[in-house]
Amino acid sequence: MQRLLQPPRPVEMTPELESYLYSILEISETLEAIAPEIASTFLEPLTLLRSSLPTQPTAEDLEQSRVALHEILASFSQKARTQNEALARDLNQTLSMVTRTGDTTASRSVQYVERLVDFVDRMESAVRSGDLVRLASQASDLRNFAQSIELDSQNDFARLRQKMIEIQHRLHEVELLATLDPLTGVANRRDLDRELAARMENRQEFCVLLFDLNGFKEINDRFGHLHGDEVLKQLAARLGSQVRARDYICRWGGDEFVAILACDLAIAESRSLQIAERLSGPYRIGGHGREVRVDITVSVGLAQYCAGESPEQLFRRVDQSMYGQKHSSG
Repeated sequence: MQRLLQPPRPVEMTPELESYLYSILEISETLEAIAPEIASTFLEPLTLLRSSLPTQPTAEDLEQSRVALHEILASFSQKARTQNEALARDLNQTLSMVTRTGDTTASRSVQYVERLVDFVDRMESAVRSGDLVRLASQASDLRNFAQSIELDSQNDFARLRQKMIEIQHRLHEVELLATLDPLTGVANRRDLDRELAARMENRQEFCVLLFDLNGFKEINDRFGHLHGDEVLKQLAARLGSQVRARDYICRWGGDEFVAILACDLAIAESRSLQIAERLSGPYRIGGHGREVRVDITVSVGLAQYCAGESPEQLFRRVDQSMYGQKHSSG
């Protein structure tokens, strides 16, 4: 009888390699914080770099990875510098336009005064001579002159206003991108800090829920980081569909997501179980012409905000709740 061959046992990843791979992930998040408007260009190369390393890399594998990482960071540095220089040029041009507008306006103001004095002199002459025809002509010329002054001022103001609108629009886009997680499209941890500060300052009642994907590392190891990223995208979409307009969600980092619910603890406990159940279950990931089913379970920790406590104190209680939930479920 032919003996069936057993599949090889998976090789465990060394702690050093695991730390290196997570360092690349931290680098990705740092790039998002530094220059979110261009960081998305570099996230896919960094993801591919992480997924391309074998579980037991050779010295040559690590050296190639190091060189590739250096090239990615060098390219990012150059693009970030170029982007910042372009924004600085736009701002300088706008300030220069303001200065030129002021100088031009001042120069024209002198000319306007001189012409106005001339108009007054001629009109007084027409009055003294009793020449009503010439007086009517001078009055008409004066009205046209006043209209030309108003038109010049409006044109200058319109050009300056349009330029300022363009700059403000660009700055708004940069600020918006700085608050979003580029992978999932939900808010990032930086925006969470702003949201927490606002709710604490307004003394609103709210609870914080922290969702953690169980065994997500094994999914990355088995199917690859690109499939893992797709799971995170789908989970973020599911989470977004489970909250109300006055609630809030963000990606806390890695495979952890946060939801802020505008309710008391009793309601939050009930809703947290419902949301965790909705986030758990099968995820179907397509890629390379085939579909993969990935089964996910989610743990959740929660705490209600107590007036006067800091965000760190609040999340320490959320973490304790998460640990207790994981411990009780085995």
